[in-house]
Amino acid sequence: MRLLVCDTSDKNCSAGIFEDGKEICYELSFETKTHSETFMPLVHRVMAKAKIRHEDLDGYAVTVGPGSFTGIRIGLAAVKGMALAADKKCIAVSSTEALARSCENVTMTPKGETLIVPALDARNNRVFAQAANDETLKPLLPENAYDADEFVAKIEKIPEIIYGKLRQIIVVGSGAVVMKKAFEKAGSRLNIYYAPGAAIIPKGVALAAFASKDLIDARDLKASYCAVSQAERLKKND
Repeated sequence: MRLLVCDTSDKNCSAGIFEDGKEICYELSFETKTHSETFMPLVHRVMAKAKIRHEDLDGYAVTVGPGSFTGIRIGLAAVKGMALAADKKCIAVSSTEALARSCENVTMTPKGETLIVPALDARNNRVFAQAANDETLKPLLPENAYDADEFVAKIEKIPEIIYGKLRQIIVVGSGAVVMKKAFEKAGSRLNIYYAPGAAIIPKGVALAAFASKDLIDARDLKASYCAVSQAERLKKND
């Protein structure tokens, strides 16, 4: 299966062509311009480098959130347009799963003994996150918007953490700074590593997509915000 994989859910945006899990080419943008300015030109460059037309694809994979509300909307609108025009299916990918799959555990701890916590900064001491076994990536705490202090309390109550089956925690993504403060505030004695510079890369989106293979109609793609926008919160307080 040949896919165009896309991510616009965080500060950076990216796109890549992958076939049966193997990378053909990709590009990751660190430009300060908005995703509305950079994303489609990036897609065009990737397609040109790969010498692949949209009709040559089997489908599209895109992160649907959680993350930047505006970024998610830009990515979904663009992918829906391309998929409908090319009459192709799509795969919806969780942003936190894509982030987890974008990272590699290089510690000496054996696979299956680490809790991986992909976390995106949602501001105001909140994170978009989940917690999973690094080998199976089966969520032990589901993807959601969490208050960082409450999320730490939930992590410390995970049975595999309590009984030592998971010997360490690795927190990855822009929410790692917030999580570090929350763990320190709680006086946690757990063995924790932080990688705040970790970002969603096309490989992570591709791995999540090929693990799912759940092709759906582009019209059925829906954002997974896991929270209401700031505008909606302010409107409720009026």
